[in-house]
Amino acid sequence: MNTKVKKPLKRLNVALVCNTRIMDDEFQVEYDPPDTIEKIEHAIRSADYNFMFIEADETAFDELKRLKPDIIFNRAEGIRGESRESHIPAILEMLNIPYVGSNILTTAIALDKGTTKKILSFHGIKTARFQVFDDSNELFVHEISFPLILKPNHEGSSVGIDTDNVVHDKTNFRKKLTEMLEKYKESILAEEFIDGREFSVGILGNGNNLRVLPILEIDFNKLPADVGTVYGQKAKTILDTPLAHICPAKISDSLRKKIEQISIQTFNALNCYDFARIDLRMNASEELFILEVNPLPGLDYNLEEKEISFYPVMAFAAGMNFDEMIQEILQAAIDRYQLH
Repeated sequence: MNTKVKKPLKRLNVALVCNTRIMDDEFQVEYDPPDTIEKIEHAIRSADYNFMFIEADETAFDELKRLKPDIIFNRAEGIRGESRESHIPAILEMLNIPYVGSNILTTAIALDKGTTKKILSFHGIKTARFQVFDDSNELFVHEISFPLILKPNHEGSSVGIDTDNVVHDKTNFRKKLTEMLEKYKESILAEEFIDGREFSVGILGNGNNLRVLPILEIDFNKLPADVGTVYGQKAKTILDTPLAHICPAKISDSLRKKIEQISIQTFNALNCYDFARIDLRMNASEELFILEVNPLPGLDYNLEEKEISFYPVMAFAAGMNFDEMIQEILQAAIDRYQLH
């Protein structure tokens, strides 16, 4: 596939702003490993742009102000706080620097699972019934049925999620809730567990140029039995295998169109820009429920290290290589800001 890059009138200075993964711990799993950073740099330079790198830490503001790039390829997950993914976008808007990806509000909302679900529900987009808990003794105030799955409310990349997060009664619910509140020091989302097929959808572009990449399905039969049907952090980071990624998913045209439609609706409801990944579950009645919305989807693709993000898999299935994927994401932002 040949990416049609509209060359700007001048050679743009493009800065990659991200958090570099330096430790293999639970809380840096979202950060970009050096291999991914190198791949993104190669893609930007291959498009004949000037490349800069800025670490997304406390020094980022001064570096951005000093260098003032023409556009930022934003990959910053943030270093602390419930709205950490919105910190770099906020700085960039203050400095009037264009950037790839969703804005301050969208990145903040998407990192709050409960608020995301409320917005989607307002737009008539199905998500599992849920409640957010701040205290282990907090009572249920909504109609909600077991089994439930518990998730840290302000984390991504399946942080804090594994098979034992699915609970089948109030006793185990209280026990797991207490453990998670103590460990993660944040509110915990409890939602009805949808036991069914799981799909991931990559979206690229904006407005009339928006398109859905080939849909990916997780084949849980290709993962160890103790994973069950929970694609948690252990499954993602330790047990994952490309054999479990069916892309394009083997589904009917009618189901594909249905998944594409609800994914586009979700992308637009949250005002996402340029690219995003949306995860869904389908129950036995073929009802679709949004699980997660990620406006900063992982871009890792290193088979040797088992660092495999879904978005590149879907882009490859669409006929792109890694360079073309990055260049098309960047081009979507360049077009949006009209930097031609």
